[in-house]
Amino acid sequence: MNVHDYLDCPDSEQVLSYRDKRFVTRHVSFINTTTDIDSLKYDIGVLGVPDDLNLNSFESAKQIREQLYGLAPLSNSFRIIDLGNIKSGHTFNDTCFALSEIVSLMRQNDIVILLIGGDSKFNLGSFLTFDRSQEPLNMVAIDSVINPDKVPLMAAGNMKLINTDESISLFNFINIGYQTYFVEKEFIDSLNDSFYEIYRLGYVRANLQEMEPCLRDANLISFSLNSIRHSDAPGTLFSSPNGLSGEEACQLSFYAGHSNRIKSFGLYDLACGNDHHSNTAKLAAQILWYFLEGSCSSIFEEPDITPENFVKFLIHLDSTNQNIAFFKSNLTNRWWMEINYPESNRNILLSCSESDYELACHQDIPDRWWRTFQRLSL
Repeated sequence: MNVHDYLDCPDSEQVLSYRDKRFVTRHVSFINTTTDIDSLKYDIGVLGVPDDLNLNSFESAKQIREQLYGLAPLSNSFRIIDLGNIKSGHTFNDTCFALSEIVSLMRQNDIVILLIGGDSKFNLGSFLTFDRSQEPLNMVAIDSVINPDKVPLMAAGNMKLINTDESISLFNFINIGYQTYFVEKEFIDSLNDSFYEIYRLGYVRANLQEMEPCLRDANLISFSLNSIRHSDAPGTLFSSPNGLSGEEACQLSFYAGHSNRIKSFGLYDLACGNDHHSNTAKLAAQILWYFLEGSCSSIFEEPDITPENFVKFLIHLDSTNQNIAFFKSNLTNRWWMEINYPESNRNILLSCSESDYELACHQDIPDRWWRTFQRLSL
């Protein structure tokens, strides 16, 4: 496979326009047609996707790049490789296949990939990489709308890209910020029946810190600018007067950057034609900046890998006659809980918050624990 066949490398004129940007001189390198992509040694790869499913336009990715590269450098040393844009295939499926090849290569090189620009349906390309590897996938979609097209397992099955009877890669799907009046109740019920996690906009805004554990466990994140209210992000494909604020969007992105499991982060749905004064592109750049800042300042810790950094608490739940082990980090004060599933002899560590521990102390089963246990039973 020659991955250069899938990429439009940044042109020399574009690269020269960034040469005086401190963010670029500190952090960013650009590939060219002679770059040995198979042996890249970087932390982050940036890749533009088309503006929509039909046009061979990358104006959204261009605008986001220009705004991001004009920001201040990150607080720590961090290596970013700009891969240019994905080449559009003859069909949407072709483009998704090309994306999956690039994402797969980045994963092999332990590089987190940032997909920027167009329609959020392109997150399907990242999903196909995980489906191919058959690794359990935790996906988070930050979006105001959820429907079968937004759940990649359903979308890929409907498009005959995978056999959903055999595919077991999507372990958990989480939506953050859906707005009830945009989503059919029957679909909400179907997601709940699958024990996925869905969080309404009102709950998210009132409990923003509770979203951190969801994002900490994520391997694949799709962040739609449609989730942000019109007053903060007017240039989106699906604008609404209600939504996240710009500050809340940046905070969620910072949480995402702290994940040790993240492999792909996509920021989508910028509509440049609606983006007066480039306000939405500027916000998109700031969202990415906070993701990168979170990534370069993250601390790797897992209770089963670095147990010396944790304090363990054991809570007995009378209603289920089970013990739940909680772990609190001495380094970051973050929490995890353990799920014991005796039928398959599996122990799973799940990110959680202190409020989950407090619920268990009051003999209430934390919702994330219960949903995960039920999914293991399916």
